[in-house]
Amino acid sequence: MLCGNVVGTITSCLGFVLALTGILTDFWLVDFGAGLFHEGLWQRCSKGDCVRLSGREYIDATRGLLIVSLAFLAFGVLCSSLSFFKVSVGRITASLVAGIMEFISAVFLLIGMSVYTGETQYGVNNGSLNYQWSFFLCWAAVLSLLVAGTSHTFAHVSSPTPGYESV
Repeated sequence: MLCGNVVGTITSCLGFVLALTGILTDFWLVDFGAGLFHEGLWQRCSKGDCVRLSGREYIDATRGLLIVSLAFLAFGVLCSSLSFFKVSVGRITASLVAGIMEFISAVFLLIGMSVYTGETQYGVNNGSLNYQWSFFLCWAAVLSLLVAGTSHTFAHVSSPTPGYESV
């Protein structure tokens, strides 16, 4: 149980840092061709001049989904830290709630990343655009959250169940 909570907490915090860094940085797409720019979810920069991105529905959808994902993940990290104190309400433990929040966060992050990838894949495959490290940090966060959710779920399953049997 303790091992599952430790692994879950570490990977949950790692996922939070990866997702937050990926969302806030501007290296999702880079054009190494004649345009020579880099862009993220918030702005596009070219030769030192940055312009706020607006008017693209898929960017707005991706932003929204990733922000919701971070909100669930913040609550998951909180529950993850509470799991060391064996907080529970009946059969629902902090480990279970943390695992659920991490899985929900991973789903929102996965959907947001899929929307962005689906809309930009044609430009990447046919032009001089390339995905860069901010983009890949968010995909790594999805994997980290799946590991965290699985670890917390196993920690919950392996914990003794409160009830009349333990009295």
